[in-house]
Amino acid sequence: MFTRYVLLALATCTSLVAAHGALGGIFIDGVYYPGPNPSGDSGEFVIRAVNDINPVKGTDNPDMNCGHGATKAARVAPANPGSEVAFTWLNGERGPWVHNTGAVMTYMAACGSEGCANFDSANAQFFKIGELGRKPEGGYYMADLTGEFNKTLSVTLPKNLPAGQYLIRHELIAMQLGMSPGGAEFYPACVQIDLSGPEVSSAELPKGSDVVTFPGGYSDTDPGILDPHVYDPGYEYVFPGPKLINDSATSENPSGSGSTDTPASTSNGTPTSSTSATPSPTGGCNQKSKKAKREVKRVYKRIFRQGPLINKKAHKREVAKAIPQQRSQPEFPVARSRVMRGI
Repeated sequence: MFTRYVLLALATCTSLVAAHGALGGIFIDGVYYPGPNPSGDSGEFVIRAVNDINPVKGTDNPDMNCGHGATKAARVAPANPGSEVAFTWLNGERGPWVHNTGAVMTYMAACGSEGCANFDSANAQFFKIGELGRKPEGGYYMADLTGEFNKTLSVTLPKNLPAGQYLIRHELIAMQLGMSPGGAEFYPACVQIDLSGPEVSSAELPKGSDVVTFPGGYSDTDPGILDPHVYDPGYEYVFPGPKLINDSATSENPSGSGSTDTPASTSNGTPTSSTSATPSPTGGCNQKSKKAKREVKRVYKRIFRQGPLINKKAHKREVAKAIPQQRSQPEFPVARSRVMRGI
């Protein structure tokens, strides 16, 4: 009897762990930047590490800006106006994301002259650059992150922001319990980037009603946070927070640009700072012979079949044999990407 209770408790804990999670990594124009392990060190990453995979609860929670106890990352990822940034999420067991109902939104905030490595996210003036909610045919775009490792959702960076370092705040609002007050589950995450010069002659940061702070940007009773109709057929989800910023230089692309079987190029796990050249989108596998490409695909297929409990050392050895110049690859390939409805 005692053994049965222990097993039941372990199963319950395991299911709860799998139900939560964190940002697993990002791709910027095909270049992969892995996320730190929860409760890990942010030192060699561009994604700020959180210390808890559970959701942030309550819109007045101080962790609403970048996640539970998020620590500043030491590095920034180079990006350009109009770059596509793709996000992949993992559950608490480092498996695929599980929640499928609610909003997916992306914000940005300038880090100022101090740079993102020293910037306190509590002072960030966030403006919204992308949002995805309910699909026209029913269901939510968040579901596109579930089921497999190779799922991402993407957003296109604005083309008219001043050059400099920015926080990208990517957020999932899981609404499976959002029909009742306080039920919404927030999963915010912050990425540090260095944005090159804009394509327009004059560029200013958004201000006024276009910017919010976190906490402060939402209320627990806002539509889209307290919403008894999230599962109603034909219901149109109402996004919380400010409206999308106006950027006439950037067009909406709801259908997405798609992805290749493998990223065009890959960070080596310690992404370069903004002083380094942006990795070429034609580098990596695309410069190899057809034989090398076939070998890479063979390696990825075997890794994918093995699932989340792969032998990481063996994985690295296999990739190293396939592409000697590239010592680090994401733990899963990218099959397709949905670009956020945005500016």
